[in-house]
Amino acid sequence: MKINSMFSILLGILALVFVGCETQPKGDSVIALDTYELNVDGGGGDIALYYGITNPVKNAKPTMVSAADWITLKDVTDSKIVLTVASSDSNEERFAFVTIKYPNAEDAKVYVLQDKQLLNKFKFEVSDVTYKSCKVKYIPLEASRPYMANIIDAEYFRQSGISDETMFVDAEMSNYLALAQRNNMTLEELMGRVSPQLIYMGNAERQFSGMQPGASYLVYSYGIEFTGNSYTMTTPMHSTIVELPMPEMYDVDFNIVTKMTGNMLNISIDPKDWNGYYYIQIAPDDSLQYIEPGTPMGNEQIKALATKFYTSARNAMKGGVSAEQYLRTNCYMGFRSLDVQLTAGRNYMIIVFAVESKDGEVPHMRSIPVLKYI
Repeated sequence: MKINSMFSILLGILALVFVGCETQPKGDSVIALDTYELNVDGGGGDIALYYGITNPVKNAKPTMVSAADWITLKDVTDSKIVLTVASSDSNEERFAFVTIKYPNAEDAKVYVLQDKQLLNKFKFEVSDVTYKSCKVKYIPLEASRPYMANIIDAEYFRQSGISDETMFVDAEMSNYLALAQRNNMTLEELMGRVSPQLIYMGNAERQFSGMQPGASYLVYSYGIEFTGNSYTMTTPMHSTIVELPMPEMYDVDFNIVTKMTGNMLNISIDPKDWNGYYYIQIAPDDSLQYIEPGTPMGNEQIKALATKFYTSARNAMKGGVSAEQYLRTNCYMGFRSLDVQLTAGRNYMIIVFAVESKDGEVPHMRSIPVLKYI
């Protein structure tokens, strides 16, 4: 798909407010999408439409209807509808409407416009996906043309503010050029010789590891041509999203006992049979992490907690801290009793979950969070 469309879909997540499920709708349901127009390049690919439901119907999920046989439904989750757009073999644009249906709600129509076939389109074969790794095979249509083959955490685009492919490629080239200059190499030498290699011709297979559990990654390729100590794109960028799963969670039932004395809270935590590290967070009732008592913690909220912890650990390790040093400084082992001063008149939620790091990797969540309300 066009990178502009991909970026707008990724950035559109921030604009949505998702509503939890109701046992019975209080009125007509309303489905809202993050976009109602998709511009897709000739290479096609998987496209995520993010949605929110007002007055949801219990156990109901959106469905898709389209008269176009080149658009199919791949998957529906609690927050997104994934469409697969086939690659085009035509020299002309094509368009179609997709209808998103939901019980008790008016149909939402999405206009899909696909460009003619790419001059040099890329295909991707993603395999061996685990919670921290995947394998990608890059397949260019023209084997004799050099191209960039890489992957990047999709969160990068929200954090950087980059919203189109030209900005992205310019920033990427600038970073590699600075690295080449520090190593007394030309840009072409660096990108062809670094490990892992970045520039390829013909089919290429890359193994990516050390990835963030539960995160979304953007696999991408584009044709490239070097001129002096810079390069230009010879094809549009082609990309697809890879969603990593969360790891299978250990069954850790932390016993949390609390006692308030004035504004001072004593927290005693018994990890029972868990012999590893665990993490403690205290969330006030005005924080994003706080969940009202009686409300089950959803997958997106679990991922948000996991992401916050992982990002903190990763940033510390980028600064020179080892995984073990981070765990010793920020986490706990065995029975612990802590005293924390709280603000009067507020409600709080204590969050405890097991964490793990193998072979010095970035520590990550390994059990479903246990909650205790104050």
